[in-house]
Amino acid sequence: MSRRSRSGRRPGPTGGRSLAAGLVALALAGCAGRPPEERAEAGPTGRSGAGADEASGQVSRDSSEAGAGPEARGGAADPAEPRAGAGASGQGPGDSSAPLPSPRPMPAGYLAASRACEARERIVVAAVGDLLIHHELQIQATRAKDRFRVLWAGVEDLLRAADLSYANLEVPLAAGVLRSGEEVADPGLVFDRKVYTAYPRFNVHPSMAEDLVTSGFDVVSTANNHALDRGALGADKTLAALDAAGLKHTGTRARGEAGPWHALTTAGGFTVAWLACTLHTNRIEDTDGQVLRCFDDPGRVEGEVRRLAQTPGIDAVIVTPHWGKEYAPTATKQQQEFARRWAEAGATAIVGSHPHVLQPWEFVRTKDGREVLVAYSLGNFVSHQPELEKRSTAILFFGLGRARAGERAFVVGAGYVPVHVRQTGDEFFAEAIDRVGGPADCRAHVAQNFGAANLLAPALPIEVAPQCRPAP
Repeated sequence: MSRRSRSGRRPGPTGGRSLAAGLVALALAGCAGRPPEERAEAGPTGRSGAGADEASGQVSRDSSEAGAGPEARGGAADPAEPRAGAGASGQGPGDSSAPLPSPRPMPAGYLAASRACEARERIVVAAVGDLLIHHELQIQATRAKDRFRVLWAGVEDLLRAADLSYANLEVPLAAGVLRSGEEVADPGLVFDRKVYTAYPRFNVHPSMAEDLVTSGFDVVSTANNHALDRGALGADKTLAALDAAGLKHTGTRARGEAGPWHALTTAGGFTVAWLACTLHTNRIEDTDGQVLRCFDDPGRVEGEVRRLAQTPGIDAVIVTPHWGKEYAPTATKQQQEFARRWAEAGATAIVGSHPHVLQPWEFVRTKDGREVLVAYSLGNFVSHQPELEKRSTAILFFGLGRARAGERAFVVGAGYVPVHVRQTGDEFFAEAIDRVGGPADCRAHVAQNFGAANLLAPALPIEVAPQCRPAP
């Protein structure tokens, strides 16, 4: 049974037991026609906007950290062999075996959290990369019965299975606003190339917000280089559309508002703060201070993270920066430096976007001994960027848990489901690769970035700490 109602909203306190709650019980049972030049956001050989020069600064990593990239993992298992998920474990939510005193051995290269088996309660978070709605995708949505849901219908059940689901919304949802920022009569759900446009200045019909909620998304980042593609008015209207749909957002705020940059979500007794920021806004001036920048004032986001981490009632802080270099397969020194700074300030996890390709993940160990999950880039979730690296992506799943009441949450484990964007004519579909039998090159590319040992089968329930259940 899904954690979501048919409308996409979680059932109330008197509702039935959710799938994610069953996952918690399972874990506790064991221990708990478009021109090629338009297909790229910025083009294969250029970046949209000028971009900022990457700050230097080497980051030292704890030598015990696992999964710092393909080289640090000491090689990956054969990506042709998927690891069975919780659905194949033979255990069900009703199992009541005692917690394991220690985790069982996992395959070489497995990215493991040291406290995985300590958690007495936990939730699972799903995160995806960029919602980059090029013009073919907008046209497809206007013609489909399920509108924008048609783009990711093949993985919607996986998104809804998590307790919380996140995406980077890399387009404005500004009804009746032209590229100039002028307000006009809205044409409705149609790609008219005036109000609703694609690269280089995106704008998408606001019904997309409703479709995201129906699909199970709880929160999106609005801080990215396209945040001001419809100017200040467009940013205001985007937030209004998200609010009307009941979709939480972080990283931008309406003109004249001094409210928080972060969003709060609650699930399974955990309150999670989300904080987004961006590298730049494609040289569009932010005259009204609507967009939180990651690096202009180096201490600003760090201070926000520290304040949230010290706020009573907030169990975890997830930072979602729009950072790095577009199309770069590895993190920059600036990404690594600020990941370390935000981790030390109190971040629980960091989930990045902007490069439009995958970048490896790792655990960063802080001075006080915490392990902070950092996924430097999740690439594109849906887009029309046809190159292998840009159409290969993943749904990241990670668990947040605590061992005792009142304790701050920690990451208990992570895994991923490989996804690719299939193109059929002028239509595009995000698909779980292991559900459709390929393509093998996309699967291998995803596994190269995240390691084959953490690969999850696209089956329910999702299990993020398999080492905490007894060996068969």
